[in-house]
Amino acid sequence: MSRHIIVLGGGPAALEAARAAARRGARVTLVTEGAVGGRAGWHSLLPSKVWLHLAEMRLALGEASHVGLGGKPGSPVAPRVVARIREVARAWNGAREDALRALGVEVVEGVGAFVSSSEVAVRRPDGGEEVRLTADAVIVATGSVPIFPPAMRPDGRRVIAPRFASHLEALPRSVVVVGGGATGSEFAFLFNALGLDVTWVVDEQGVLPMFHPRAGQMLAQALSARGVRLVAGVRALAAEPSPDGVTVTLADGRRLEAEMAFIAVGRRPDTDRLALEAAGVAVREDGAPAVDAFCRTNVPHIFAAGDVTGKPMIANRAMAQGYVAGTLAAGGSVPPVREEAVVFAIYTEPQVAQVGRLDGENVQMLTVPFTESLKGAVVPGGDDGVFALAYSDADGRIVGGLAVGPHAADVLTPVAQAIAAGMTVADMALLFPAHPTLSEVAFAAARQAWAP
Repeated sequence: MSRHIIVLGGGPAALEAARAAARRGARVTLVTEGAVGGRAGWHSLLPSKVWLHLAEMRLALGEASHVGLGGKPGSPVAPRVVARIREVARAWNGAREDALRALGVEVVEGVGAFVSSSEVAVRRPDGGEEVRLTADAVIVATGSVPIFPPAMRPDGRRVIAPRFASHLEALPRSVVVVGGGATGSEFAFLFNALGLDVTWVVDEQGVLPMFHPRAGQMLAQALSARGVRLVAGVRALAAEPSPDGVTVTLADGRRLEAEMAFIAVGRRPDTDRLALEAAGVAVREDGAPAVDAFCRTNVPHIFAAGDVTGKPMIANRAMAQGYVAGTLAAGGSVPPVREEAVVFAIYTEPQVAQVGRLDGENVQMLTVPFTESLKGAVVPGGDDGVFALAYSDADGRIVGGLAVGPHAADVLTPVAQAIAAGMTVADMALLFPAHPTLSEVAFAAARQAWAP
């Protein structure tokens, strides 16, 4: 008899977990609060990437004359973008749901909470009768929710947050972006690229505090050069809407005026409604279930994956955790999540990406320009691109990488693979990818590190 697995959630981690378990013969029930796709697929990640693609295209049109073409950037038509978001979301999330059903996954809409370590009660969205489910294993993948200080809660009109990207029917002329993390950085870039007057408020942690300091500095300089007014080293305390706009008050007493404020100051695990205590699951101070490298909680048959496990909250890490949790819950065998091989990416222009370790004992970092590859000399922005390869000076093993420039996330893919495979700079130096491609810069750096 096949094992019954309950997956709580509908986003990237939950979908990956459900697929992995079903492919290994388990009977899977996916309990999702809304439609399959979760917050990421309907309200945050996917909508923001549609907007960011528009911003990239507008910048590319603006650079057309630089590469020998005529043309000028067009003005964004917000309702058309929103319609495009809905079209992409329906197609993408619909395909995910179809794939689950083809694997035999049962999808139950509602909010799940533990009754015991093996029983989950599902509260139906229509107020219908509560459903009780029992399982051999449960995977918690309920994601995260935004954090809003009391004086900066969105009203959906003058004060907005990432979830409003899916129905932003009109763009303001000016905006104050609060937050220097991944989302704040992406939206500061996005609004500027779309022609808005942008003021960017970043607290004492700086721009992209989860990255190597050089990355945040380069992004801040690039956006400042494009006209973004960076207000750094000070915390925003309040965003007060009015009929004509919004006033953002800073800790030093300054007051910033704009038509709109965008708040992105952090997220926390969405665990409040799970009743984890009923299952005996231990949690950390941030409310996240404590898990090991195999996504197991202290209760052997309960797993957790994705944003609900805490920082870093990025989709590819969530998917990696979901895959491991789903495989193990179904009785399969799989190596642990390789956190050191997870690429962190920020989809600004320039793009910023990082993987592994960049410093520490016996770690050397060699930096080369993107123009080490011919493609880097051809693509707009390549002249300013920077790539860094980190490796052990003891045995030459590759331990990390940083890229700031066009398609930086793609540039780091071979570095992530090298880390996972335990490759050395000598191993990587002997490989020559397609020419010309931006990925060549990683291998060029390895050759310099091997034989400087």
